[in-house]
Amino acid sequence: MQKLTRRRVSMMLLGNLFIGLAVALLRISMLGTDPFSTMNLGVSGFLDVSFAIYQLGWNAILFVIVLLFYKELIGLGTIVNMVGIGFISDFFVYHFLQYFGDLSVLPIRMTMMTLAVLVISLGVALYITPELGMAPYDSLAFVIKKVTNNKISFAYARVITDITCVVVGFSLGATVGIATVISAFCIGPFVQYLRKNVTEPMLAKEAKTLTGKIPAHKTQ
Repeated sequence: MQKLTRRRVSMMLLGNLFIGLAVALLRISMLGTDPFSTMNLGVSGFLDVSFAIYQLGWNAILFVIVLLFYKELIGLGTIVNMVGIGFISDFFVYHFLQYFGDLSVLPIRMTMMTLAVLVISLGVALYITPELGMAPYDSLAFVIKKVTNNKISFAYARVITDITCVVVGFSLGATVGIATVISAFCIGPFVQYLRKNVTEPMLAKEAKTLTGKIPAHKTQ
């Protein structure tokens, strides 16, 4: 985990805020959830256990995998993401419905879905770039990249994990909507693009201020 600085912590917190907002938008749009949630809903329903209990157990398993293969990815951001996203999402869902009322019109739902995919991609890029820790599921793409000696890039690894989650969730009865499919194919490439062109340059400016040098991009 990198040293805590004001910019790194701010990026991590803002990224998680954006992710919570995006999850809320997906829930309200009713056009499908993100791939990881889709899988968790399918498996928990098949096993007849609560969604919360199953997700907690699966996150614990993923946490151990990350510790074994890439423990550097565990840090403050891991805790913030695992604990905060659900509460942030619930907060936005409640207030959206309170202030905006009926959001069931299809064009509004489609707009919310599109915004959600873009916002969640930016949120993931913001919170993983400072290297202050990330959620176990988000870490999987980096674990795959590492164990394959960079033969599989982050973008492709993320698509692989997302599609796998969608297939498993759908096979076990979870609802798959257009948002699920778009998220599975687009989030990984979007995150990689945003890291290279937005979030890594943000940290490069901080590094230049401290050392007078701009580090090379690490995303491949």
